[in-house]
Amino acid sequence: MMDYIAEIEGDYYEGTQVKLRLMTPPPIILKFRIQNEASNPPERIFVEDYFNSSTRIRRGRVYRIASGINWSYDRVTPRPLSVPGQIPGMPPSQFVPCNKVYVAEDNMSVPYNATIILGQEGIKSSWIAVMVERVVSLGLVVTLKAKTFLGVLPDVNRDALPEGNRQDILLSLNAVVDAASIQAPQAVVDACRNAASHMISAKFPASNPDGKKDLGDIVKWLIAQGKLEKCTDAADSLLYLMEASASHLVNRLHSRGKANGPAQNGTRPLSSEDANLAVSAVALAVSILKR
Repeated sequence: MMDYIAEIEGDYYEGTQVKLRLMTPPPIILKFRIQNEASNPPERIFVEDYFNSSTRIRRGRVYRIASGINWSYDRVTPRPLSVPGQIPGMPPSQFVPCNKVYVAEDNMSVPYNATIILGQEGIKSSWIAVMVERVVSLGLVVTLKAKTFLGVLPDVNRDALPEGNRQDILLSLNAVVDAASIQAPQAVVDACRNAASHMISAKFPASNPDGKKDLGDIVKWLIAQGKLEKCTDAADSLLYLMEASASHLVNRLHSRGKANGPAQNGTRPLSSEDANLAVSAVALAVSILKR
């Protein structure tokens, strides 16, 4: 039996073609479309069931516009206030007046990794479809992951990244964002260290020509270049030193997180503040990478 959602008097009701019940608490409902979909797709909505800002995962059901479906007053709970015949200009009727009716989407293919647009035109967000399931009522449940970093890091212009490094950079930055809110400090710093290595290698290919250098060696190269070869150009020197400082910071935090770090270096164990500092350093590197 198909699922339906009906908008009645500004409230949303859900159910089947037999009966409806009020959705409480009020649901979050967004316009839904697939980027670059064939022309003139039906109006669709995304009814959010789950959202986690830490993992940037959103999960919900997809419905499409429907017509020709009616429910009598005794099949809607609680009964709407408006009664046709008592409202000026509205003829008597045994059916509840619905503003819009949507039926569970059962005739749509959502490709894996497809870009999904949620929201109204002009105020919308982009998501990636990571899982699609068909439920017993024949509708679709879609799991989405945000394409943006949700404020953890500055957004990156993917097209501006060197093609050979693009995938590595994006994967490493996604790992930083995924780790930042839910994992232990050491995992966050490790993710930041990996991201810093990929970004520096992309911006300064000579720092790691064969891709085999560790972040420590890359940082040494940056510092040497900033102090020696670029000292006559103030702008370039500042750029190098900022990059070196951010990367050097991440590198030092990584060494502090090793099992023998406190004993060998006389430092304290990593804390959540250190993890936040590492993420901020990567954010600085991302900002520099965008220039």
